Amino acid sequence: MSAPRHLWSGDWELDSSAHAEDLAARRVRPEEPAEPEPPAPAPRPSRLRRAIRAVRRWLGGLHAPSRRRIRVVAVVGILALIVVAGAYAMTSGSTATKTSASASLSSNAEPWLGVKLANAPIRGAMVASVVPGSPAAAAGIRPGDVITQLDTQPIVTPAIFVSAIAGMQPGDKVDLQLQRGTSQYTVNVALASHPAGTP
Repeated sequence: MSAPRHLWSGDWELDSSAHAEDLAARRVRPEEPAEPEPPAPAPRPSRLRRAIRAVRRWLGGLHAPSRRRIRVVAVVGILALIVVAGAYAMTSGSTATKTSASASLSSNAEPWLGVKLANAPIRGAMVASVVPGSPAAAAGIRPGDVITQLDTQPIVTPAIFVSAIAGMQPGDKVDLQLQRGTSQYTVNVALASHPAGTP
């Protein structure tokens, strides 16, 4: 019968001296140096961080800026406010001048057709009267005609026609679709400036 395998059957002195020699050889032999890894490059700060650092350097730190720097910043801020206020005042003044000038031009250059209107029985703007010598008289428009369309805009009431004409300028040419009795026709009329003393 053979001895079980788990039991040690060797010479402990021999084994322990071989182990001691192995340990001594390892201690004498220098370990091979490992190659050092190259250092990772430092991340570059963003533009915003660099700008903040530059401002902090210029101010000498956020907690204790010098009095001179505080004065410089205050003077620059006040000058910026003065420039902005001056620009705003100039813009407001020129806008007011333009508005008053355009108001005086529009009152003198009001478009005029030369008709008085009344409500039509069905729809449209009925011509009640025509001013002699007006653009409407020159185009052959007569009392009793019903204006049903201005260019491509349908005319349902006299108020729509008046507001459409008010948005135009003297000299503009418009196509008016008229209904006279049972027939319809279109006339081309050039608007004139509203003469003084006429309705």
